[in-house]
Amino acid sequence: MSKFFDELMKSVQQTNEILRGERQPSRECNVDALTRAMSELIFDQKQAHYEKVRRSNYLASLRLAGFDTSHADLSKPLLTREEALAKHRQDKLQQFAPVLPSEPDDQ
Repeated sequence: MSKFFDELMKSVQQTNEILRGERQPSRECNVDALTRAMSELIFDQKQAHYEKVRRSNYLASLRLAGFDTSHADLSKPLLTREEALAKHRQDKLQQFAPVLPSEPDDQ
């Protein structure tokens, strides 16, 4: 444990020397332009970007599964949870609805 503590203290001392300008850092962290731009975006913009990417990935997975999708599907609003459940229930009711024989016409 003392070896770990010694290494930790050495690292802290080196960091302090770098901050005071007495020592050069051993490595640099370069941030690319996209990362910098993303960090400057406000939360709502980030949220919209990730929603668009998530939607695009979802449509791509549907295409891979054999469903027909189009680029226009990206801008269509998704159903809310309640709307999706209501549609599912309606489809189930139609699927299992009994088929009644039609009444013969009186001629």
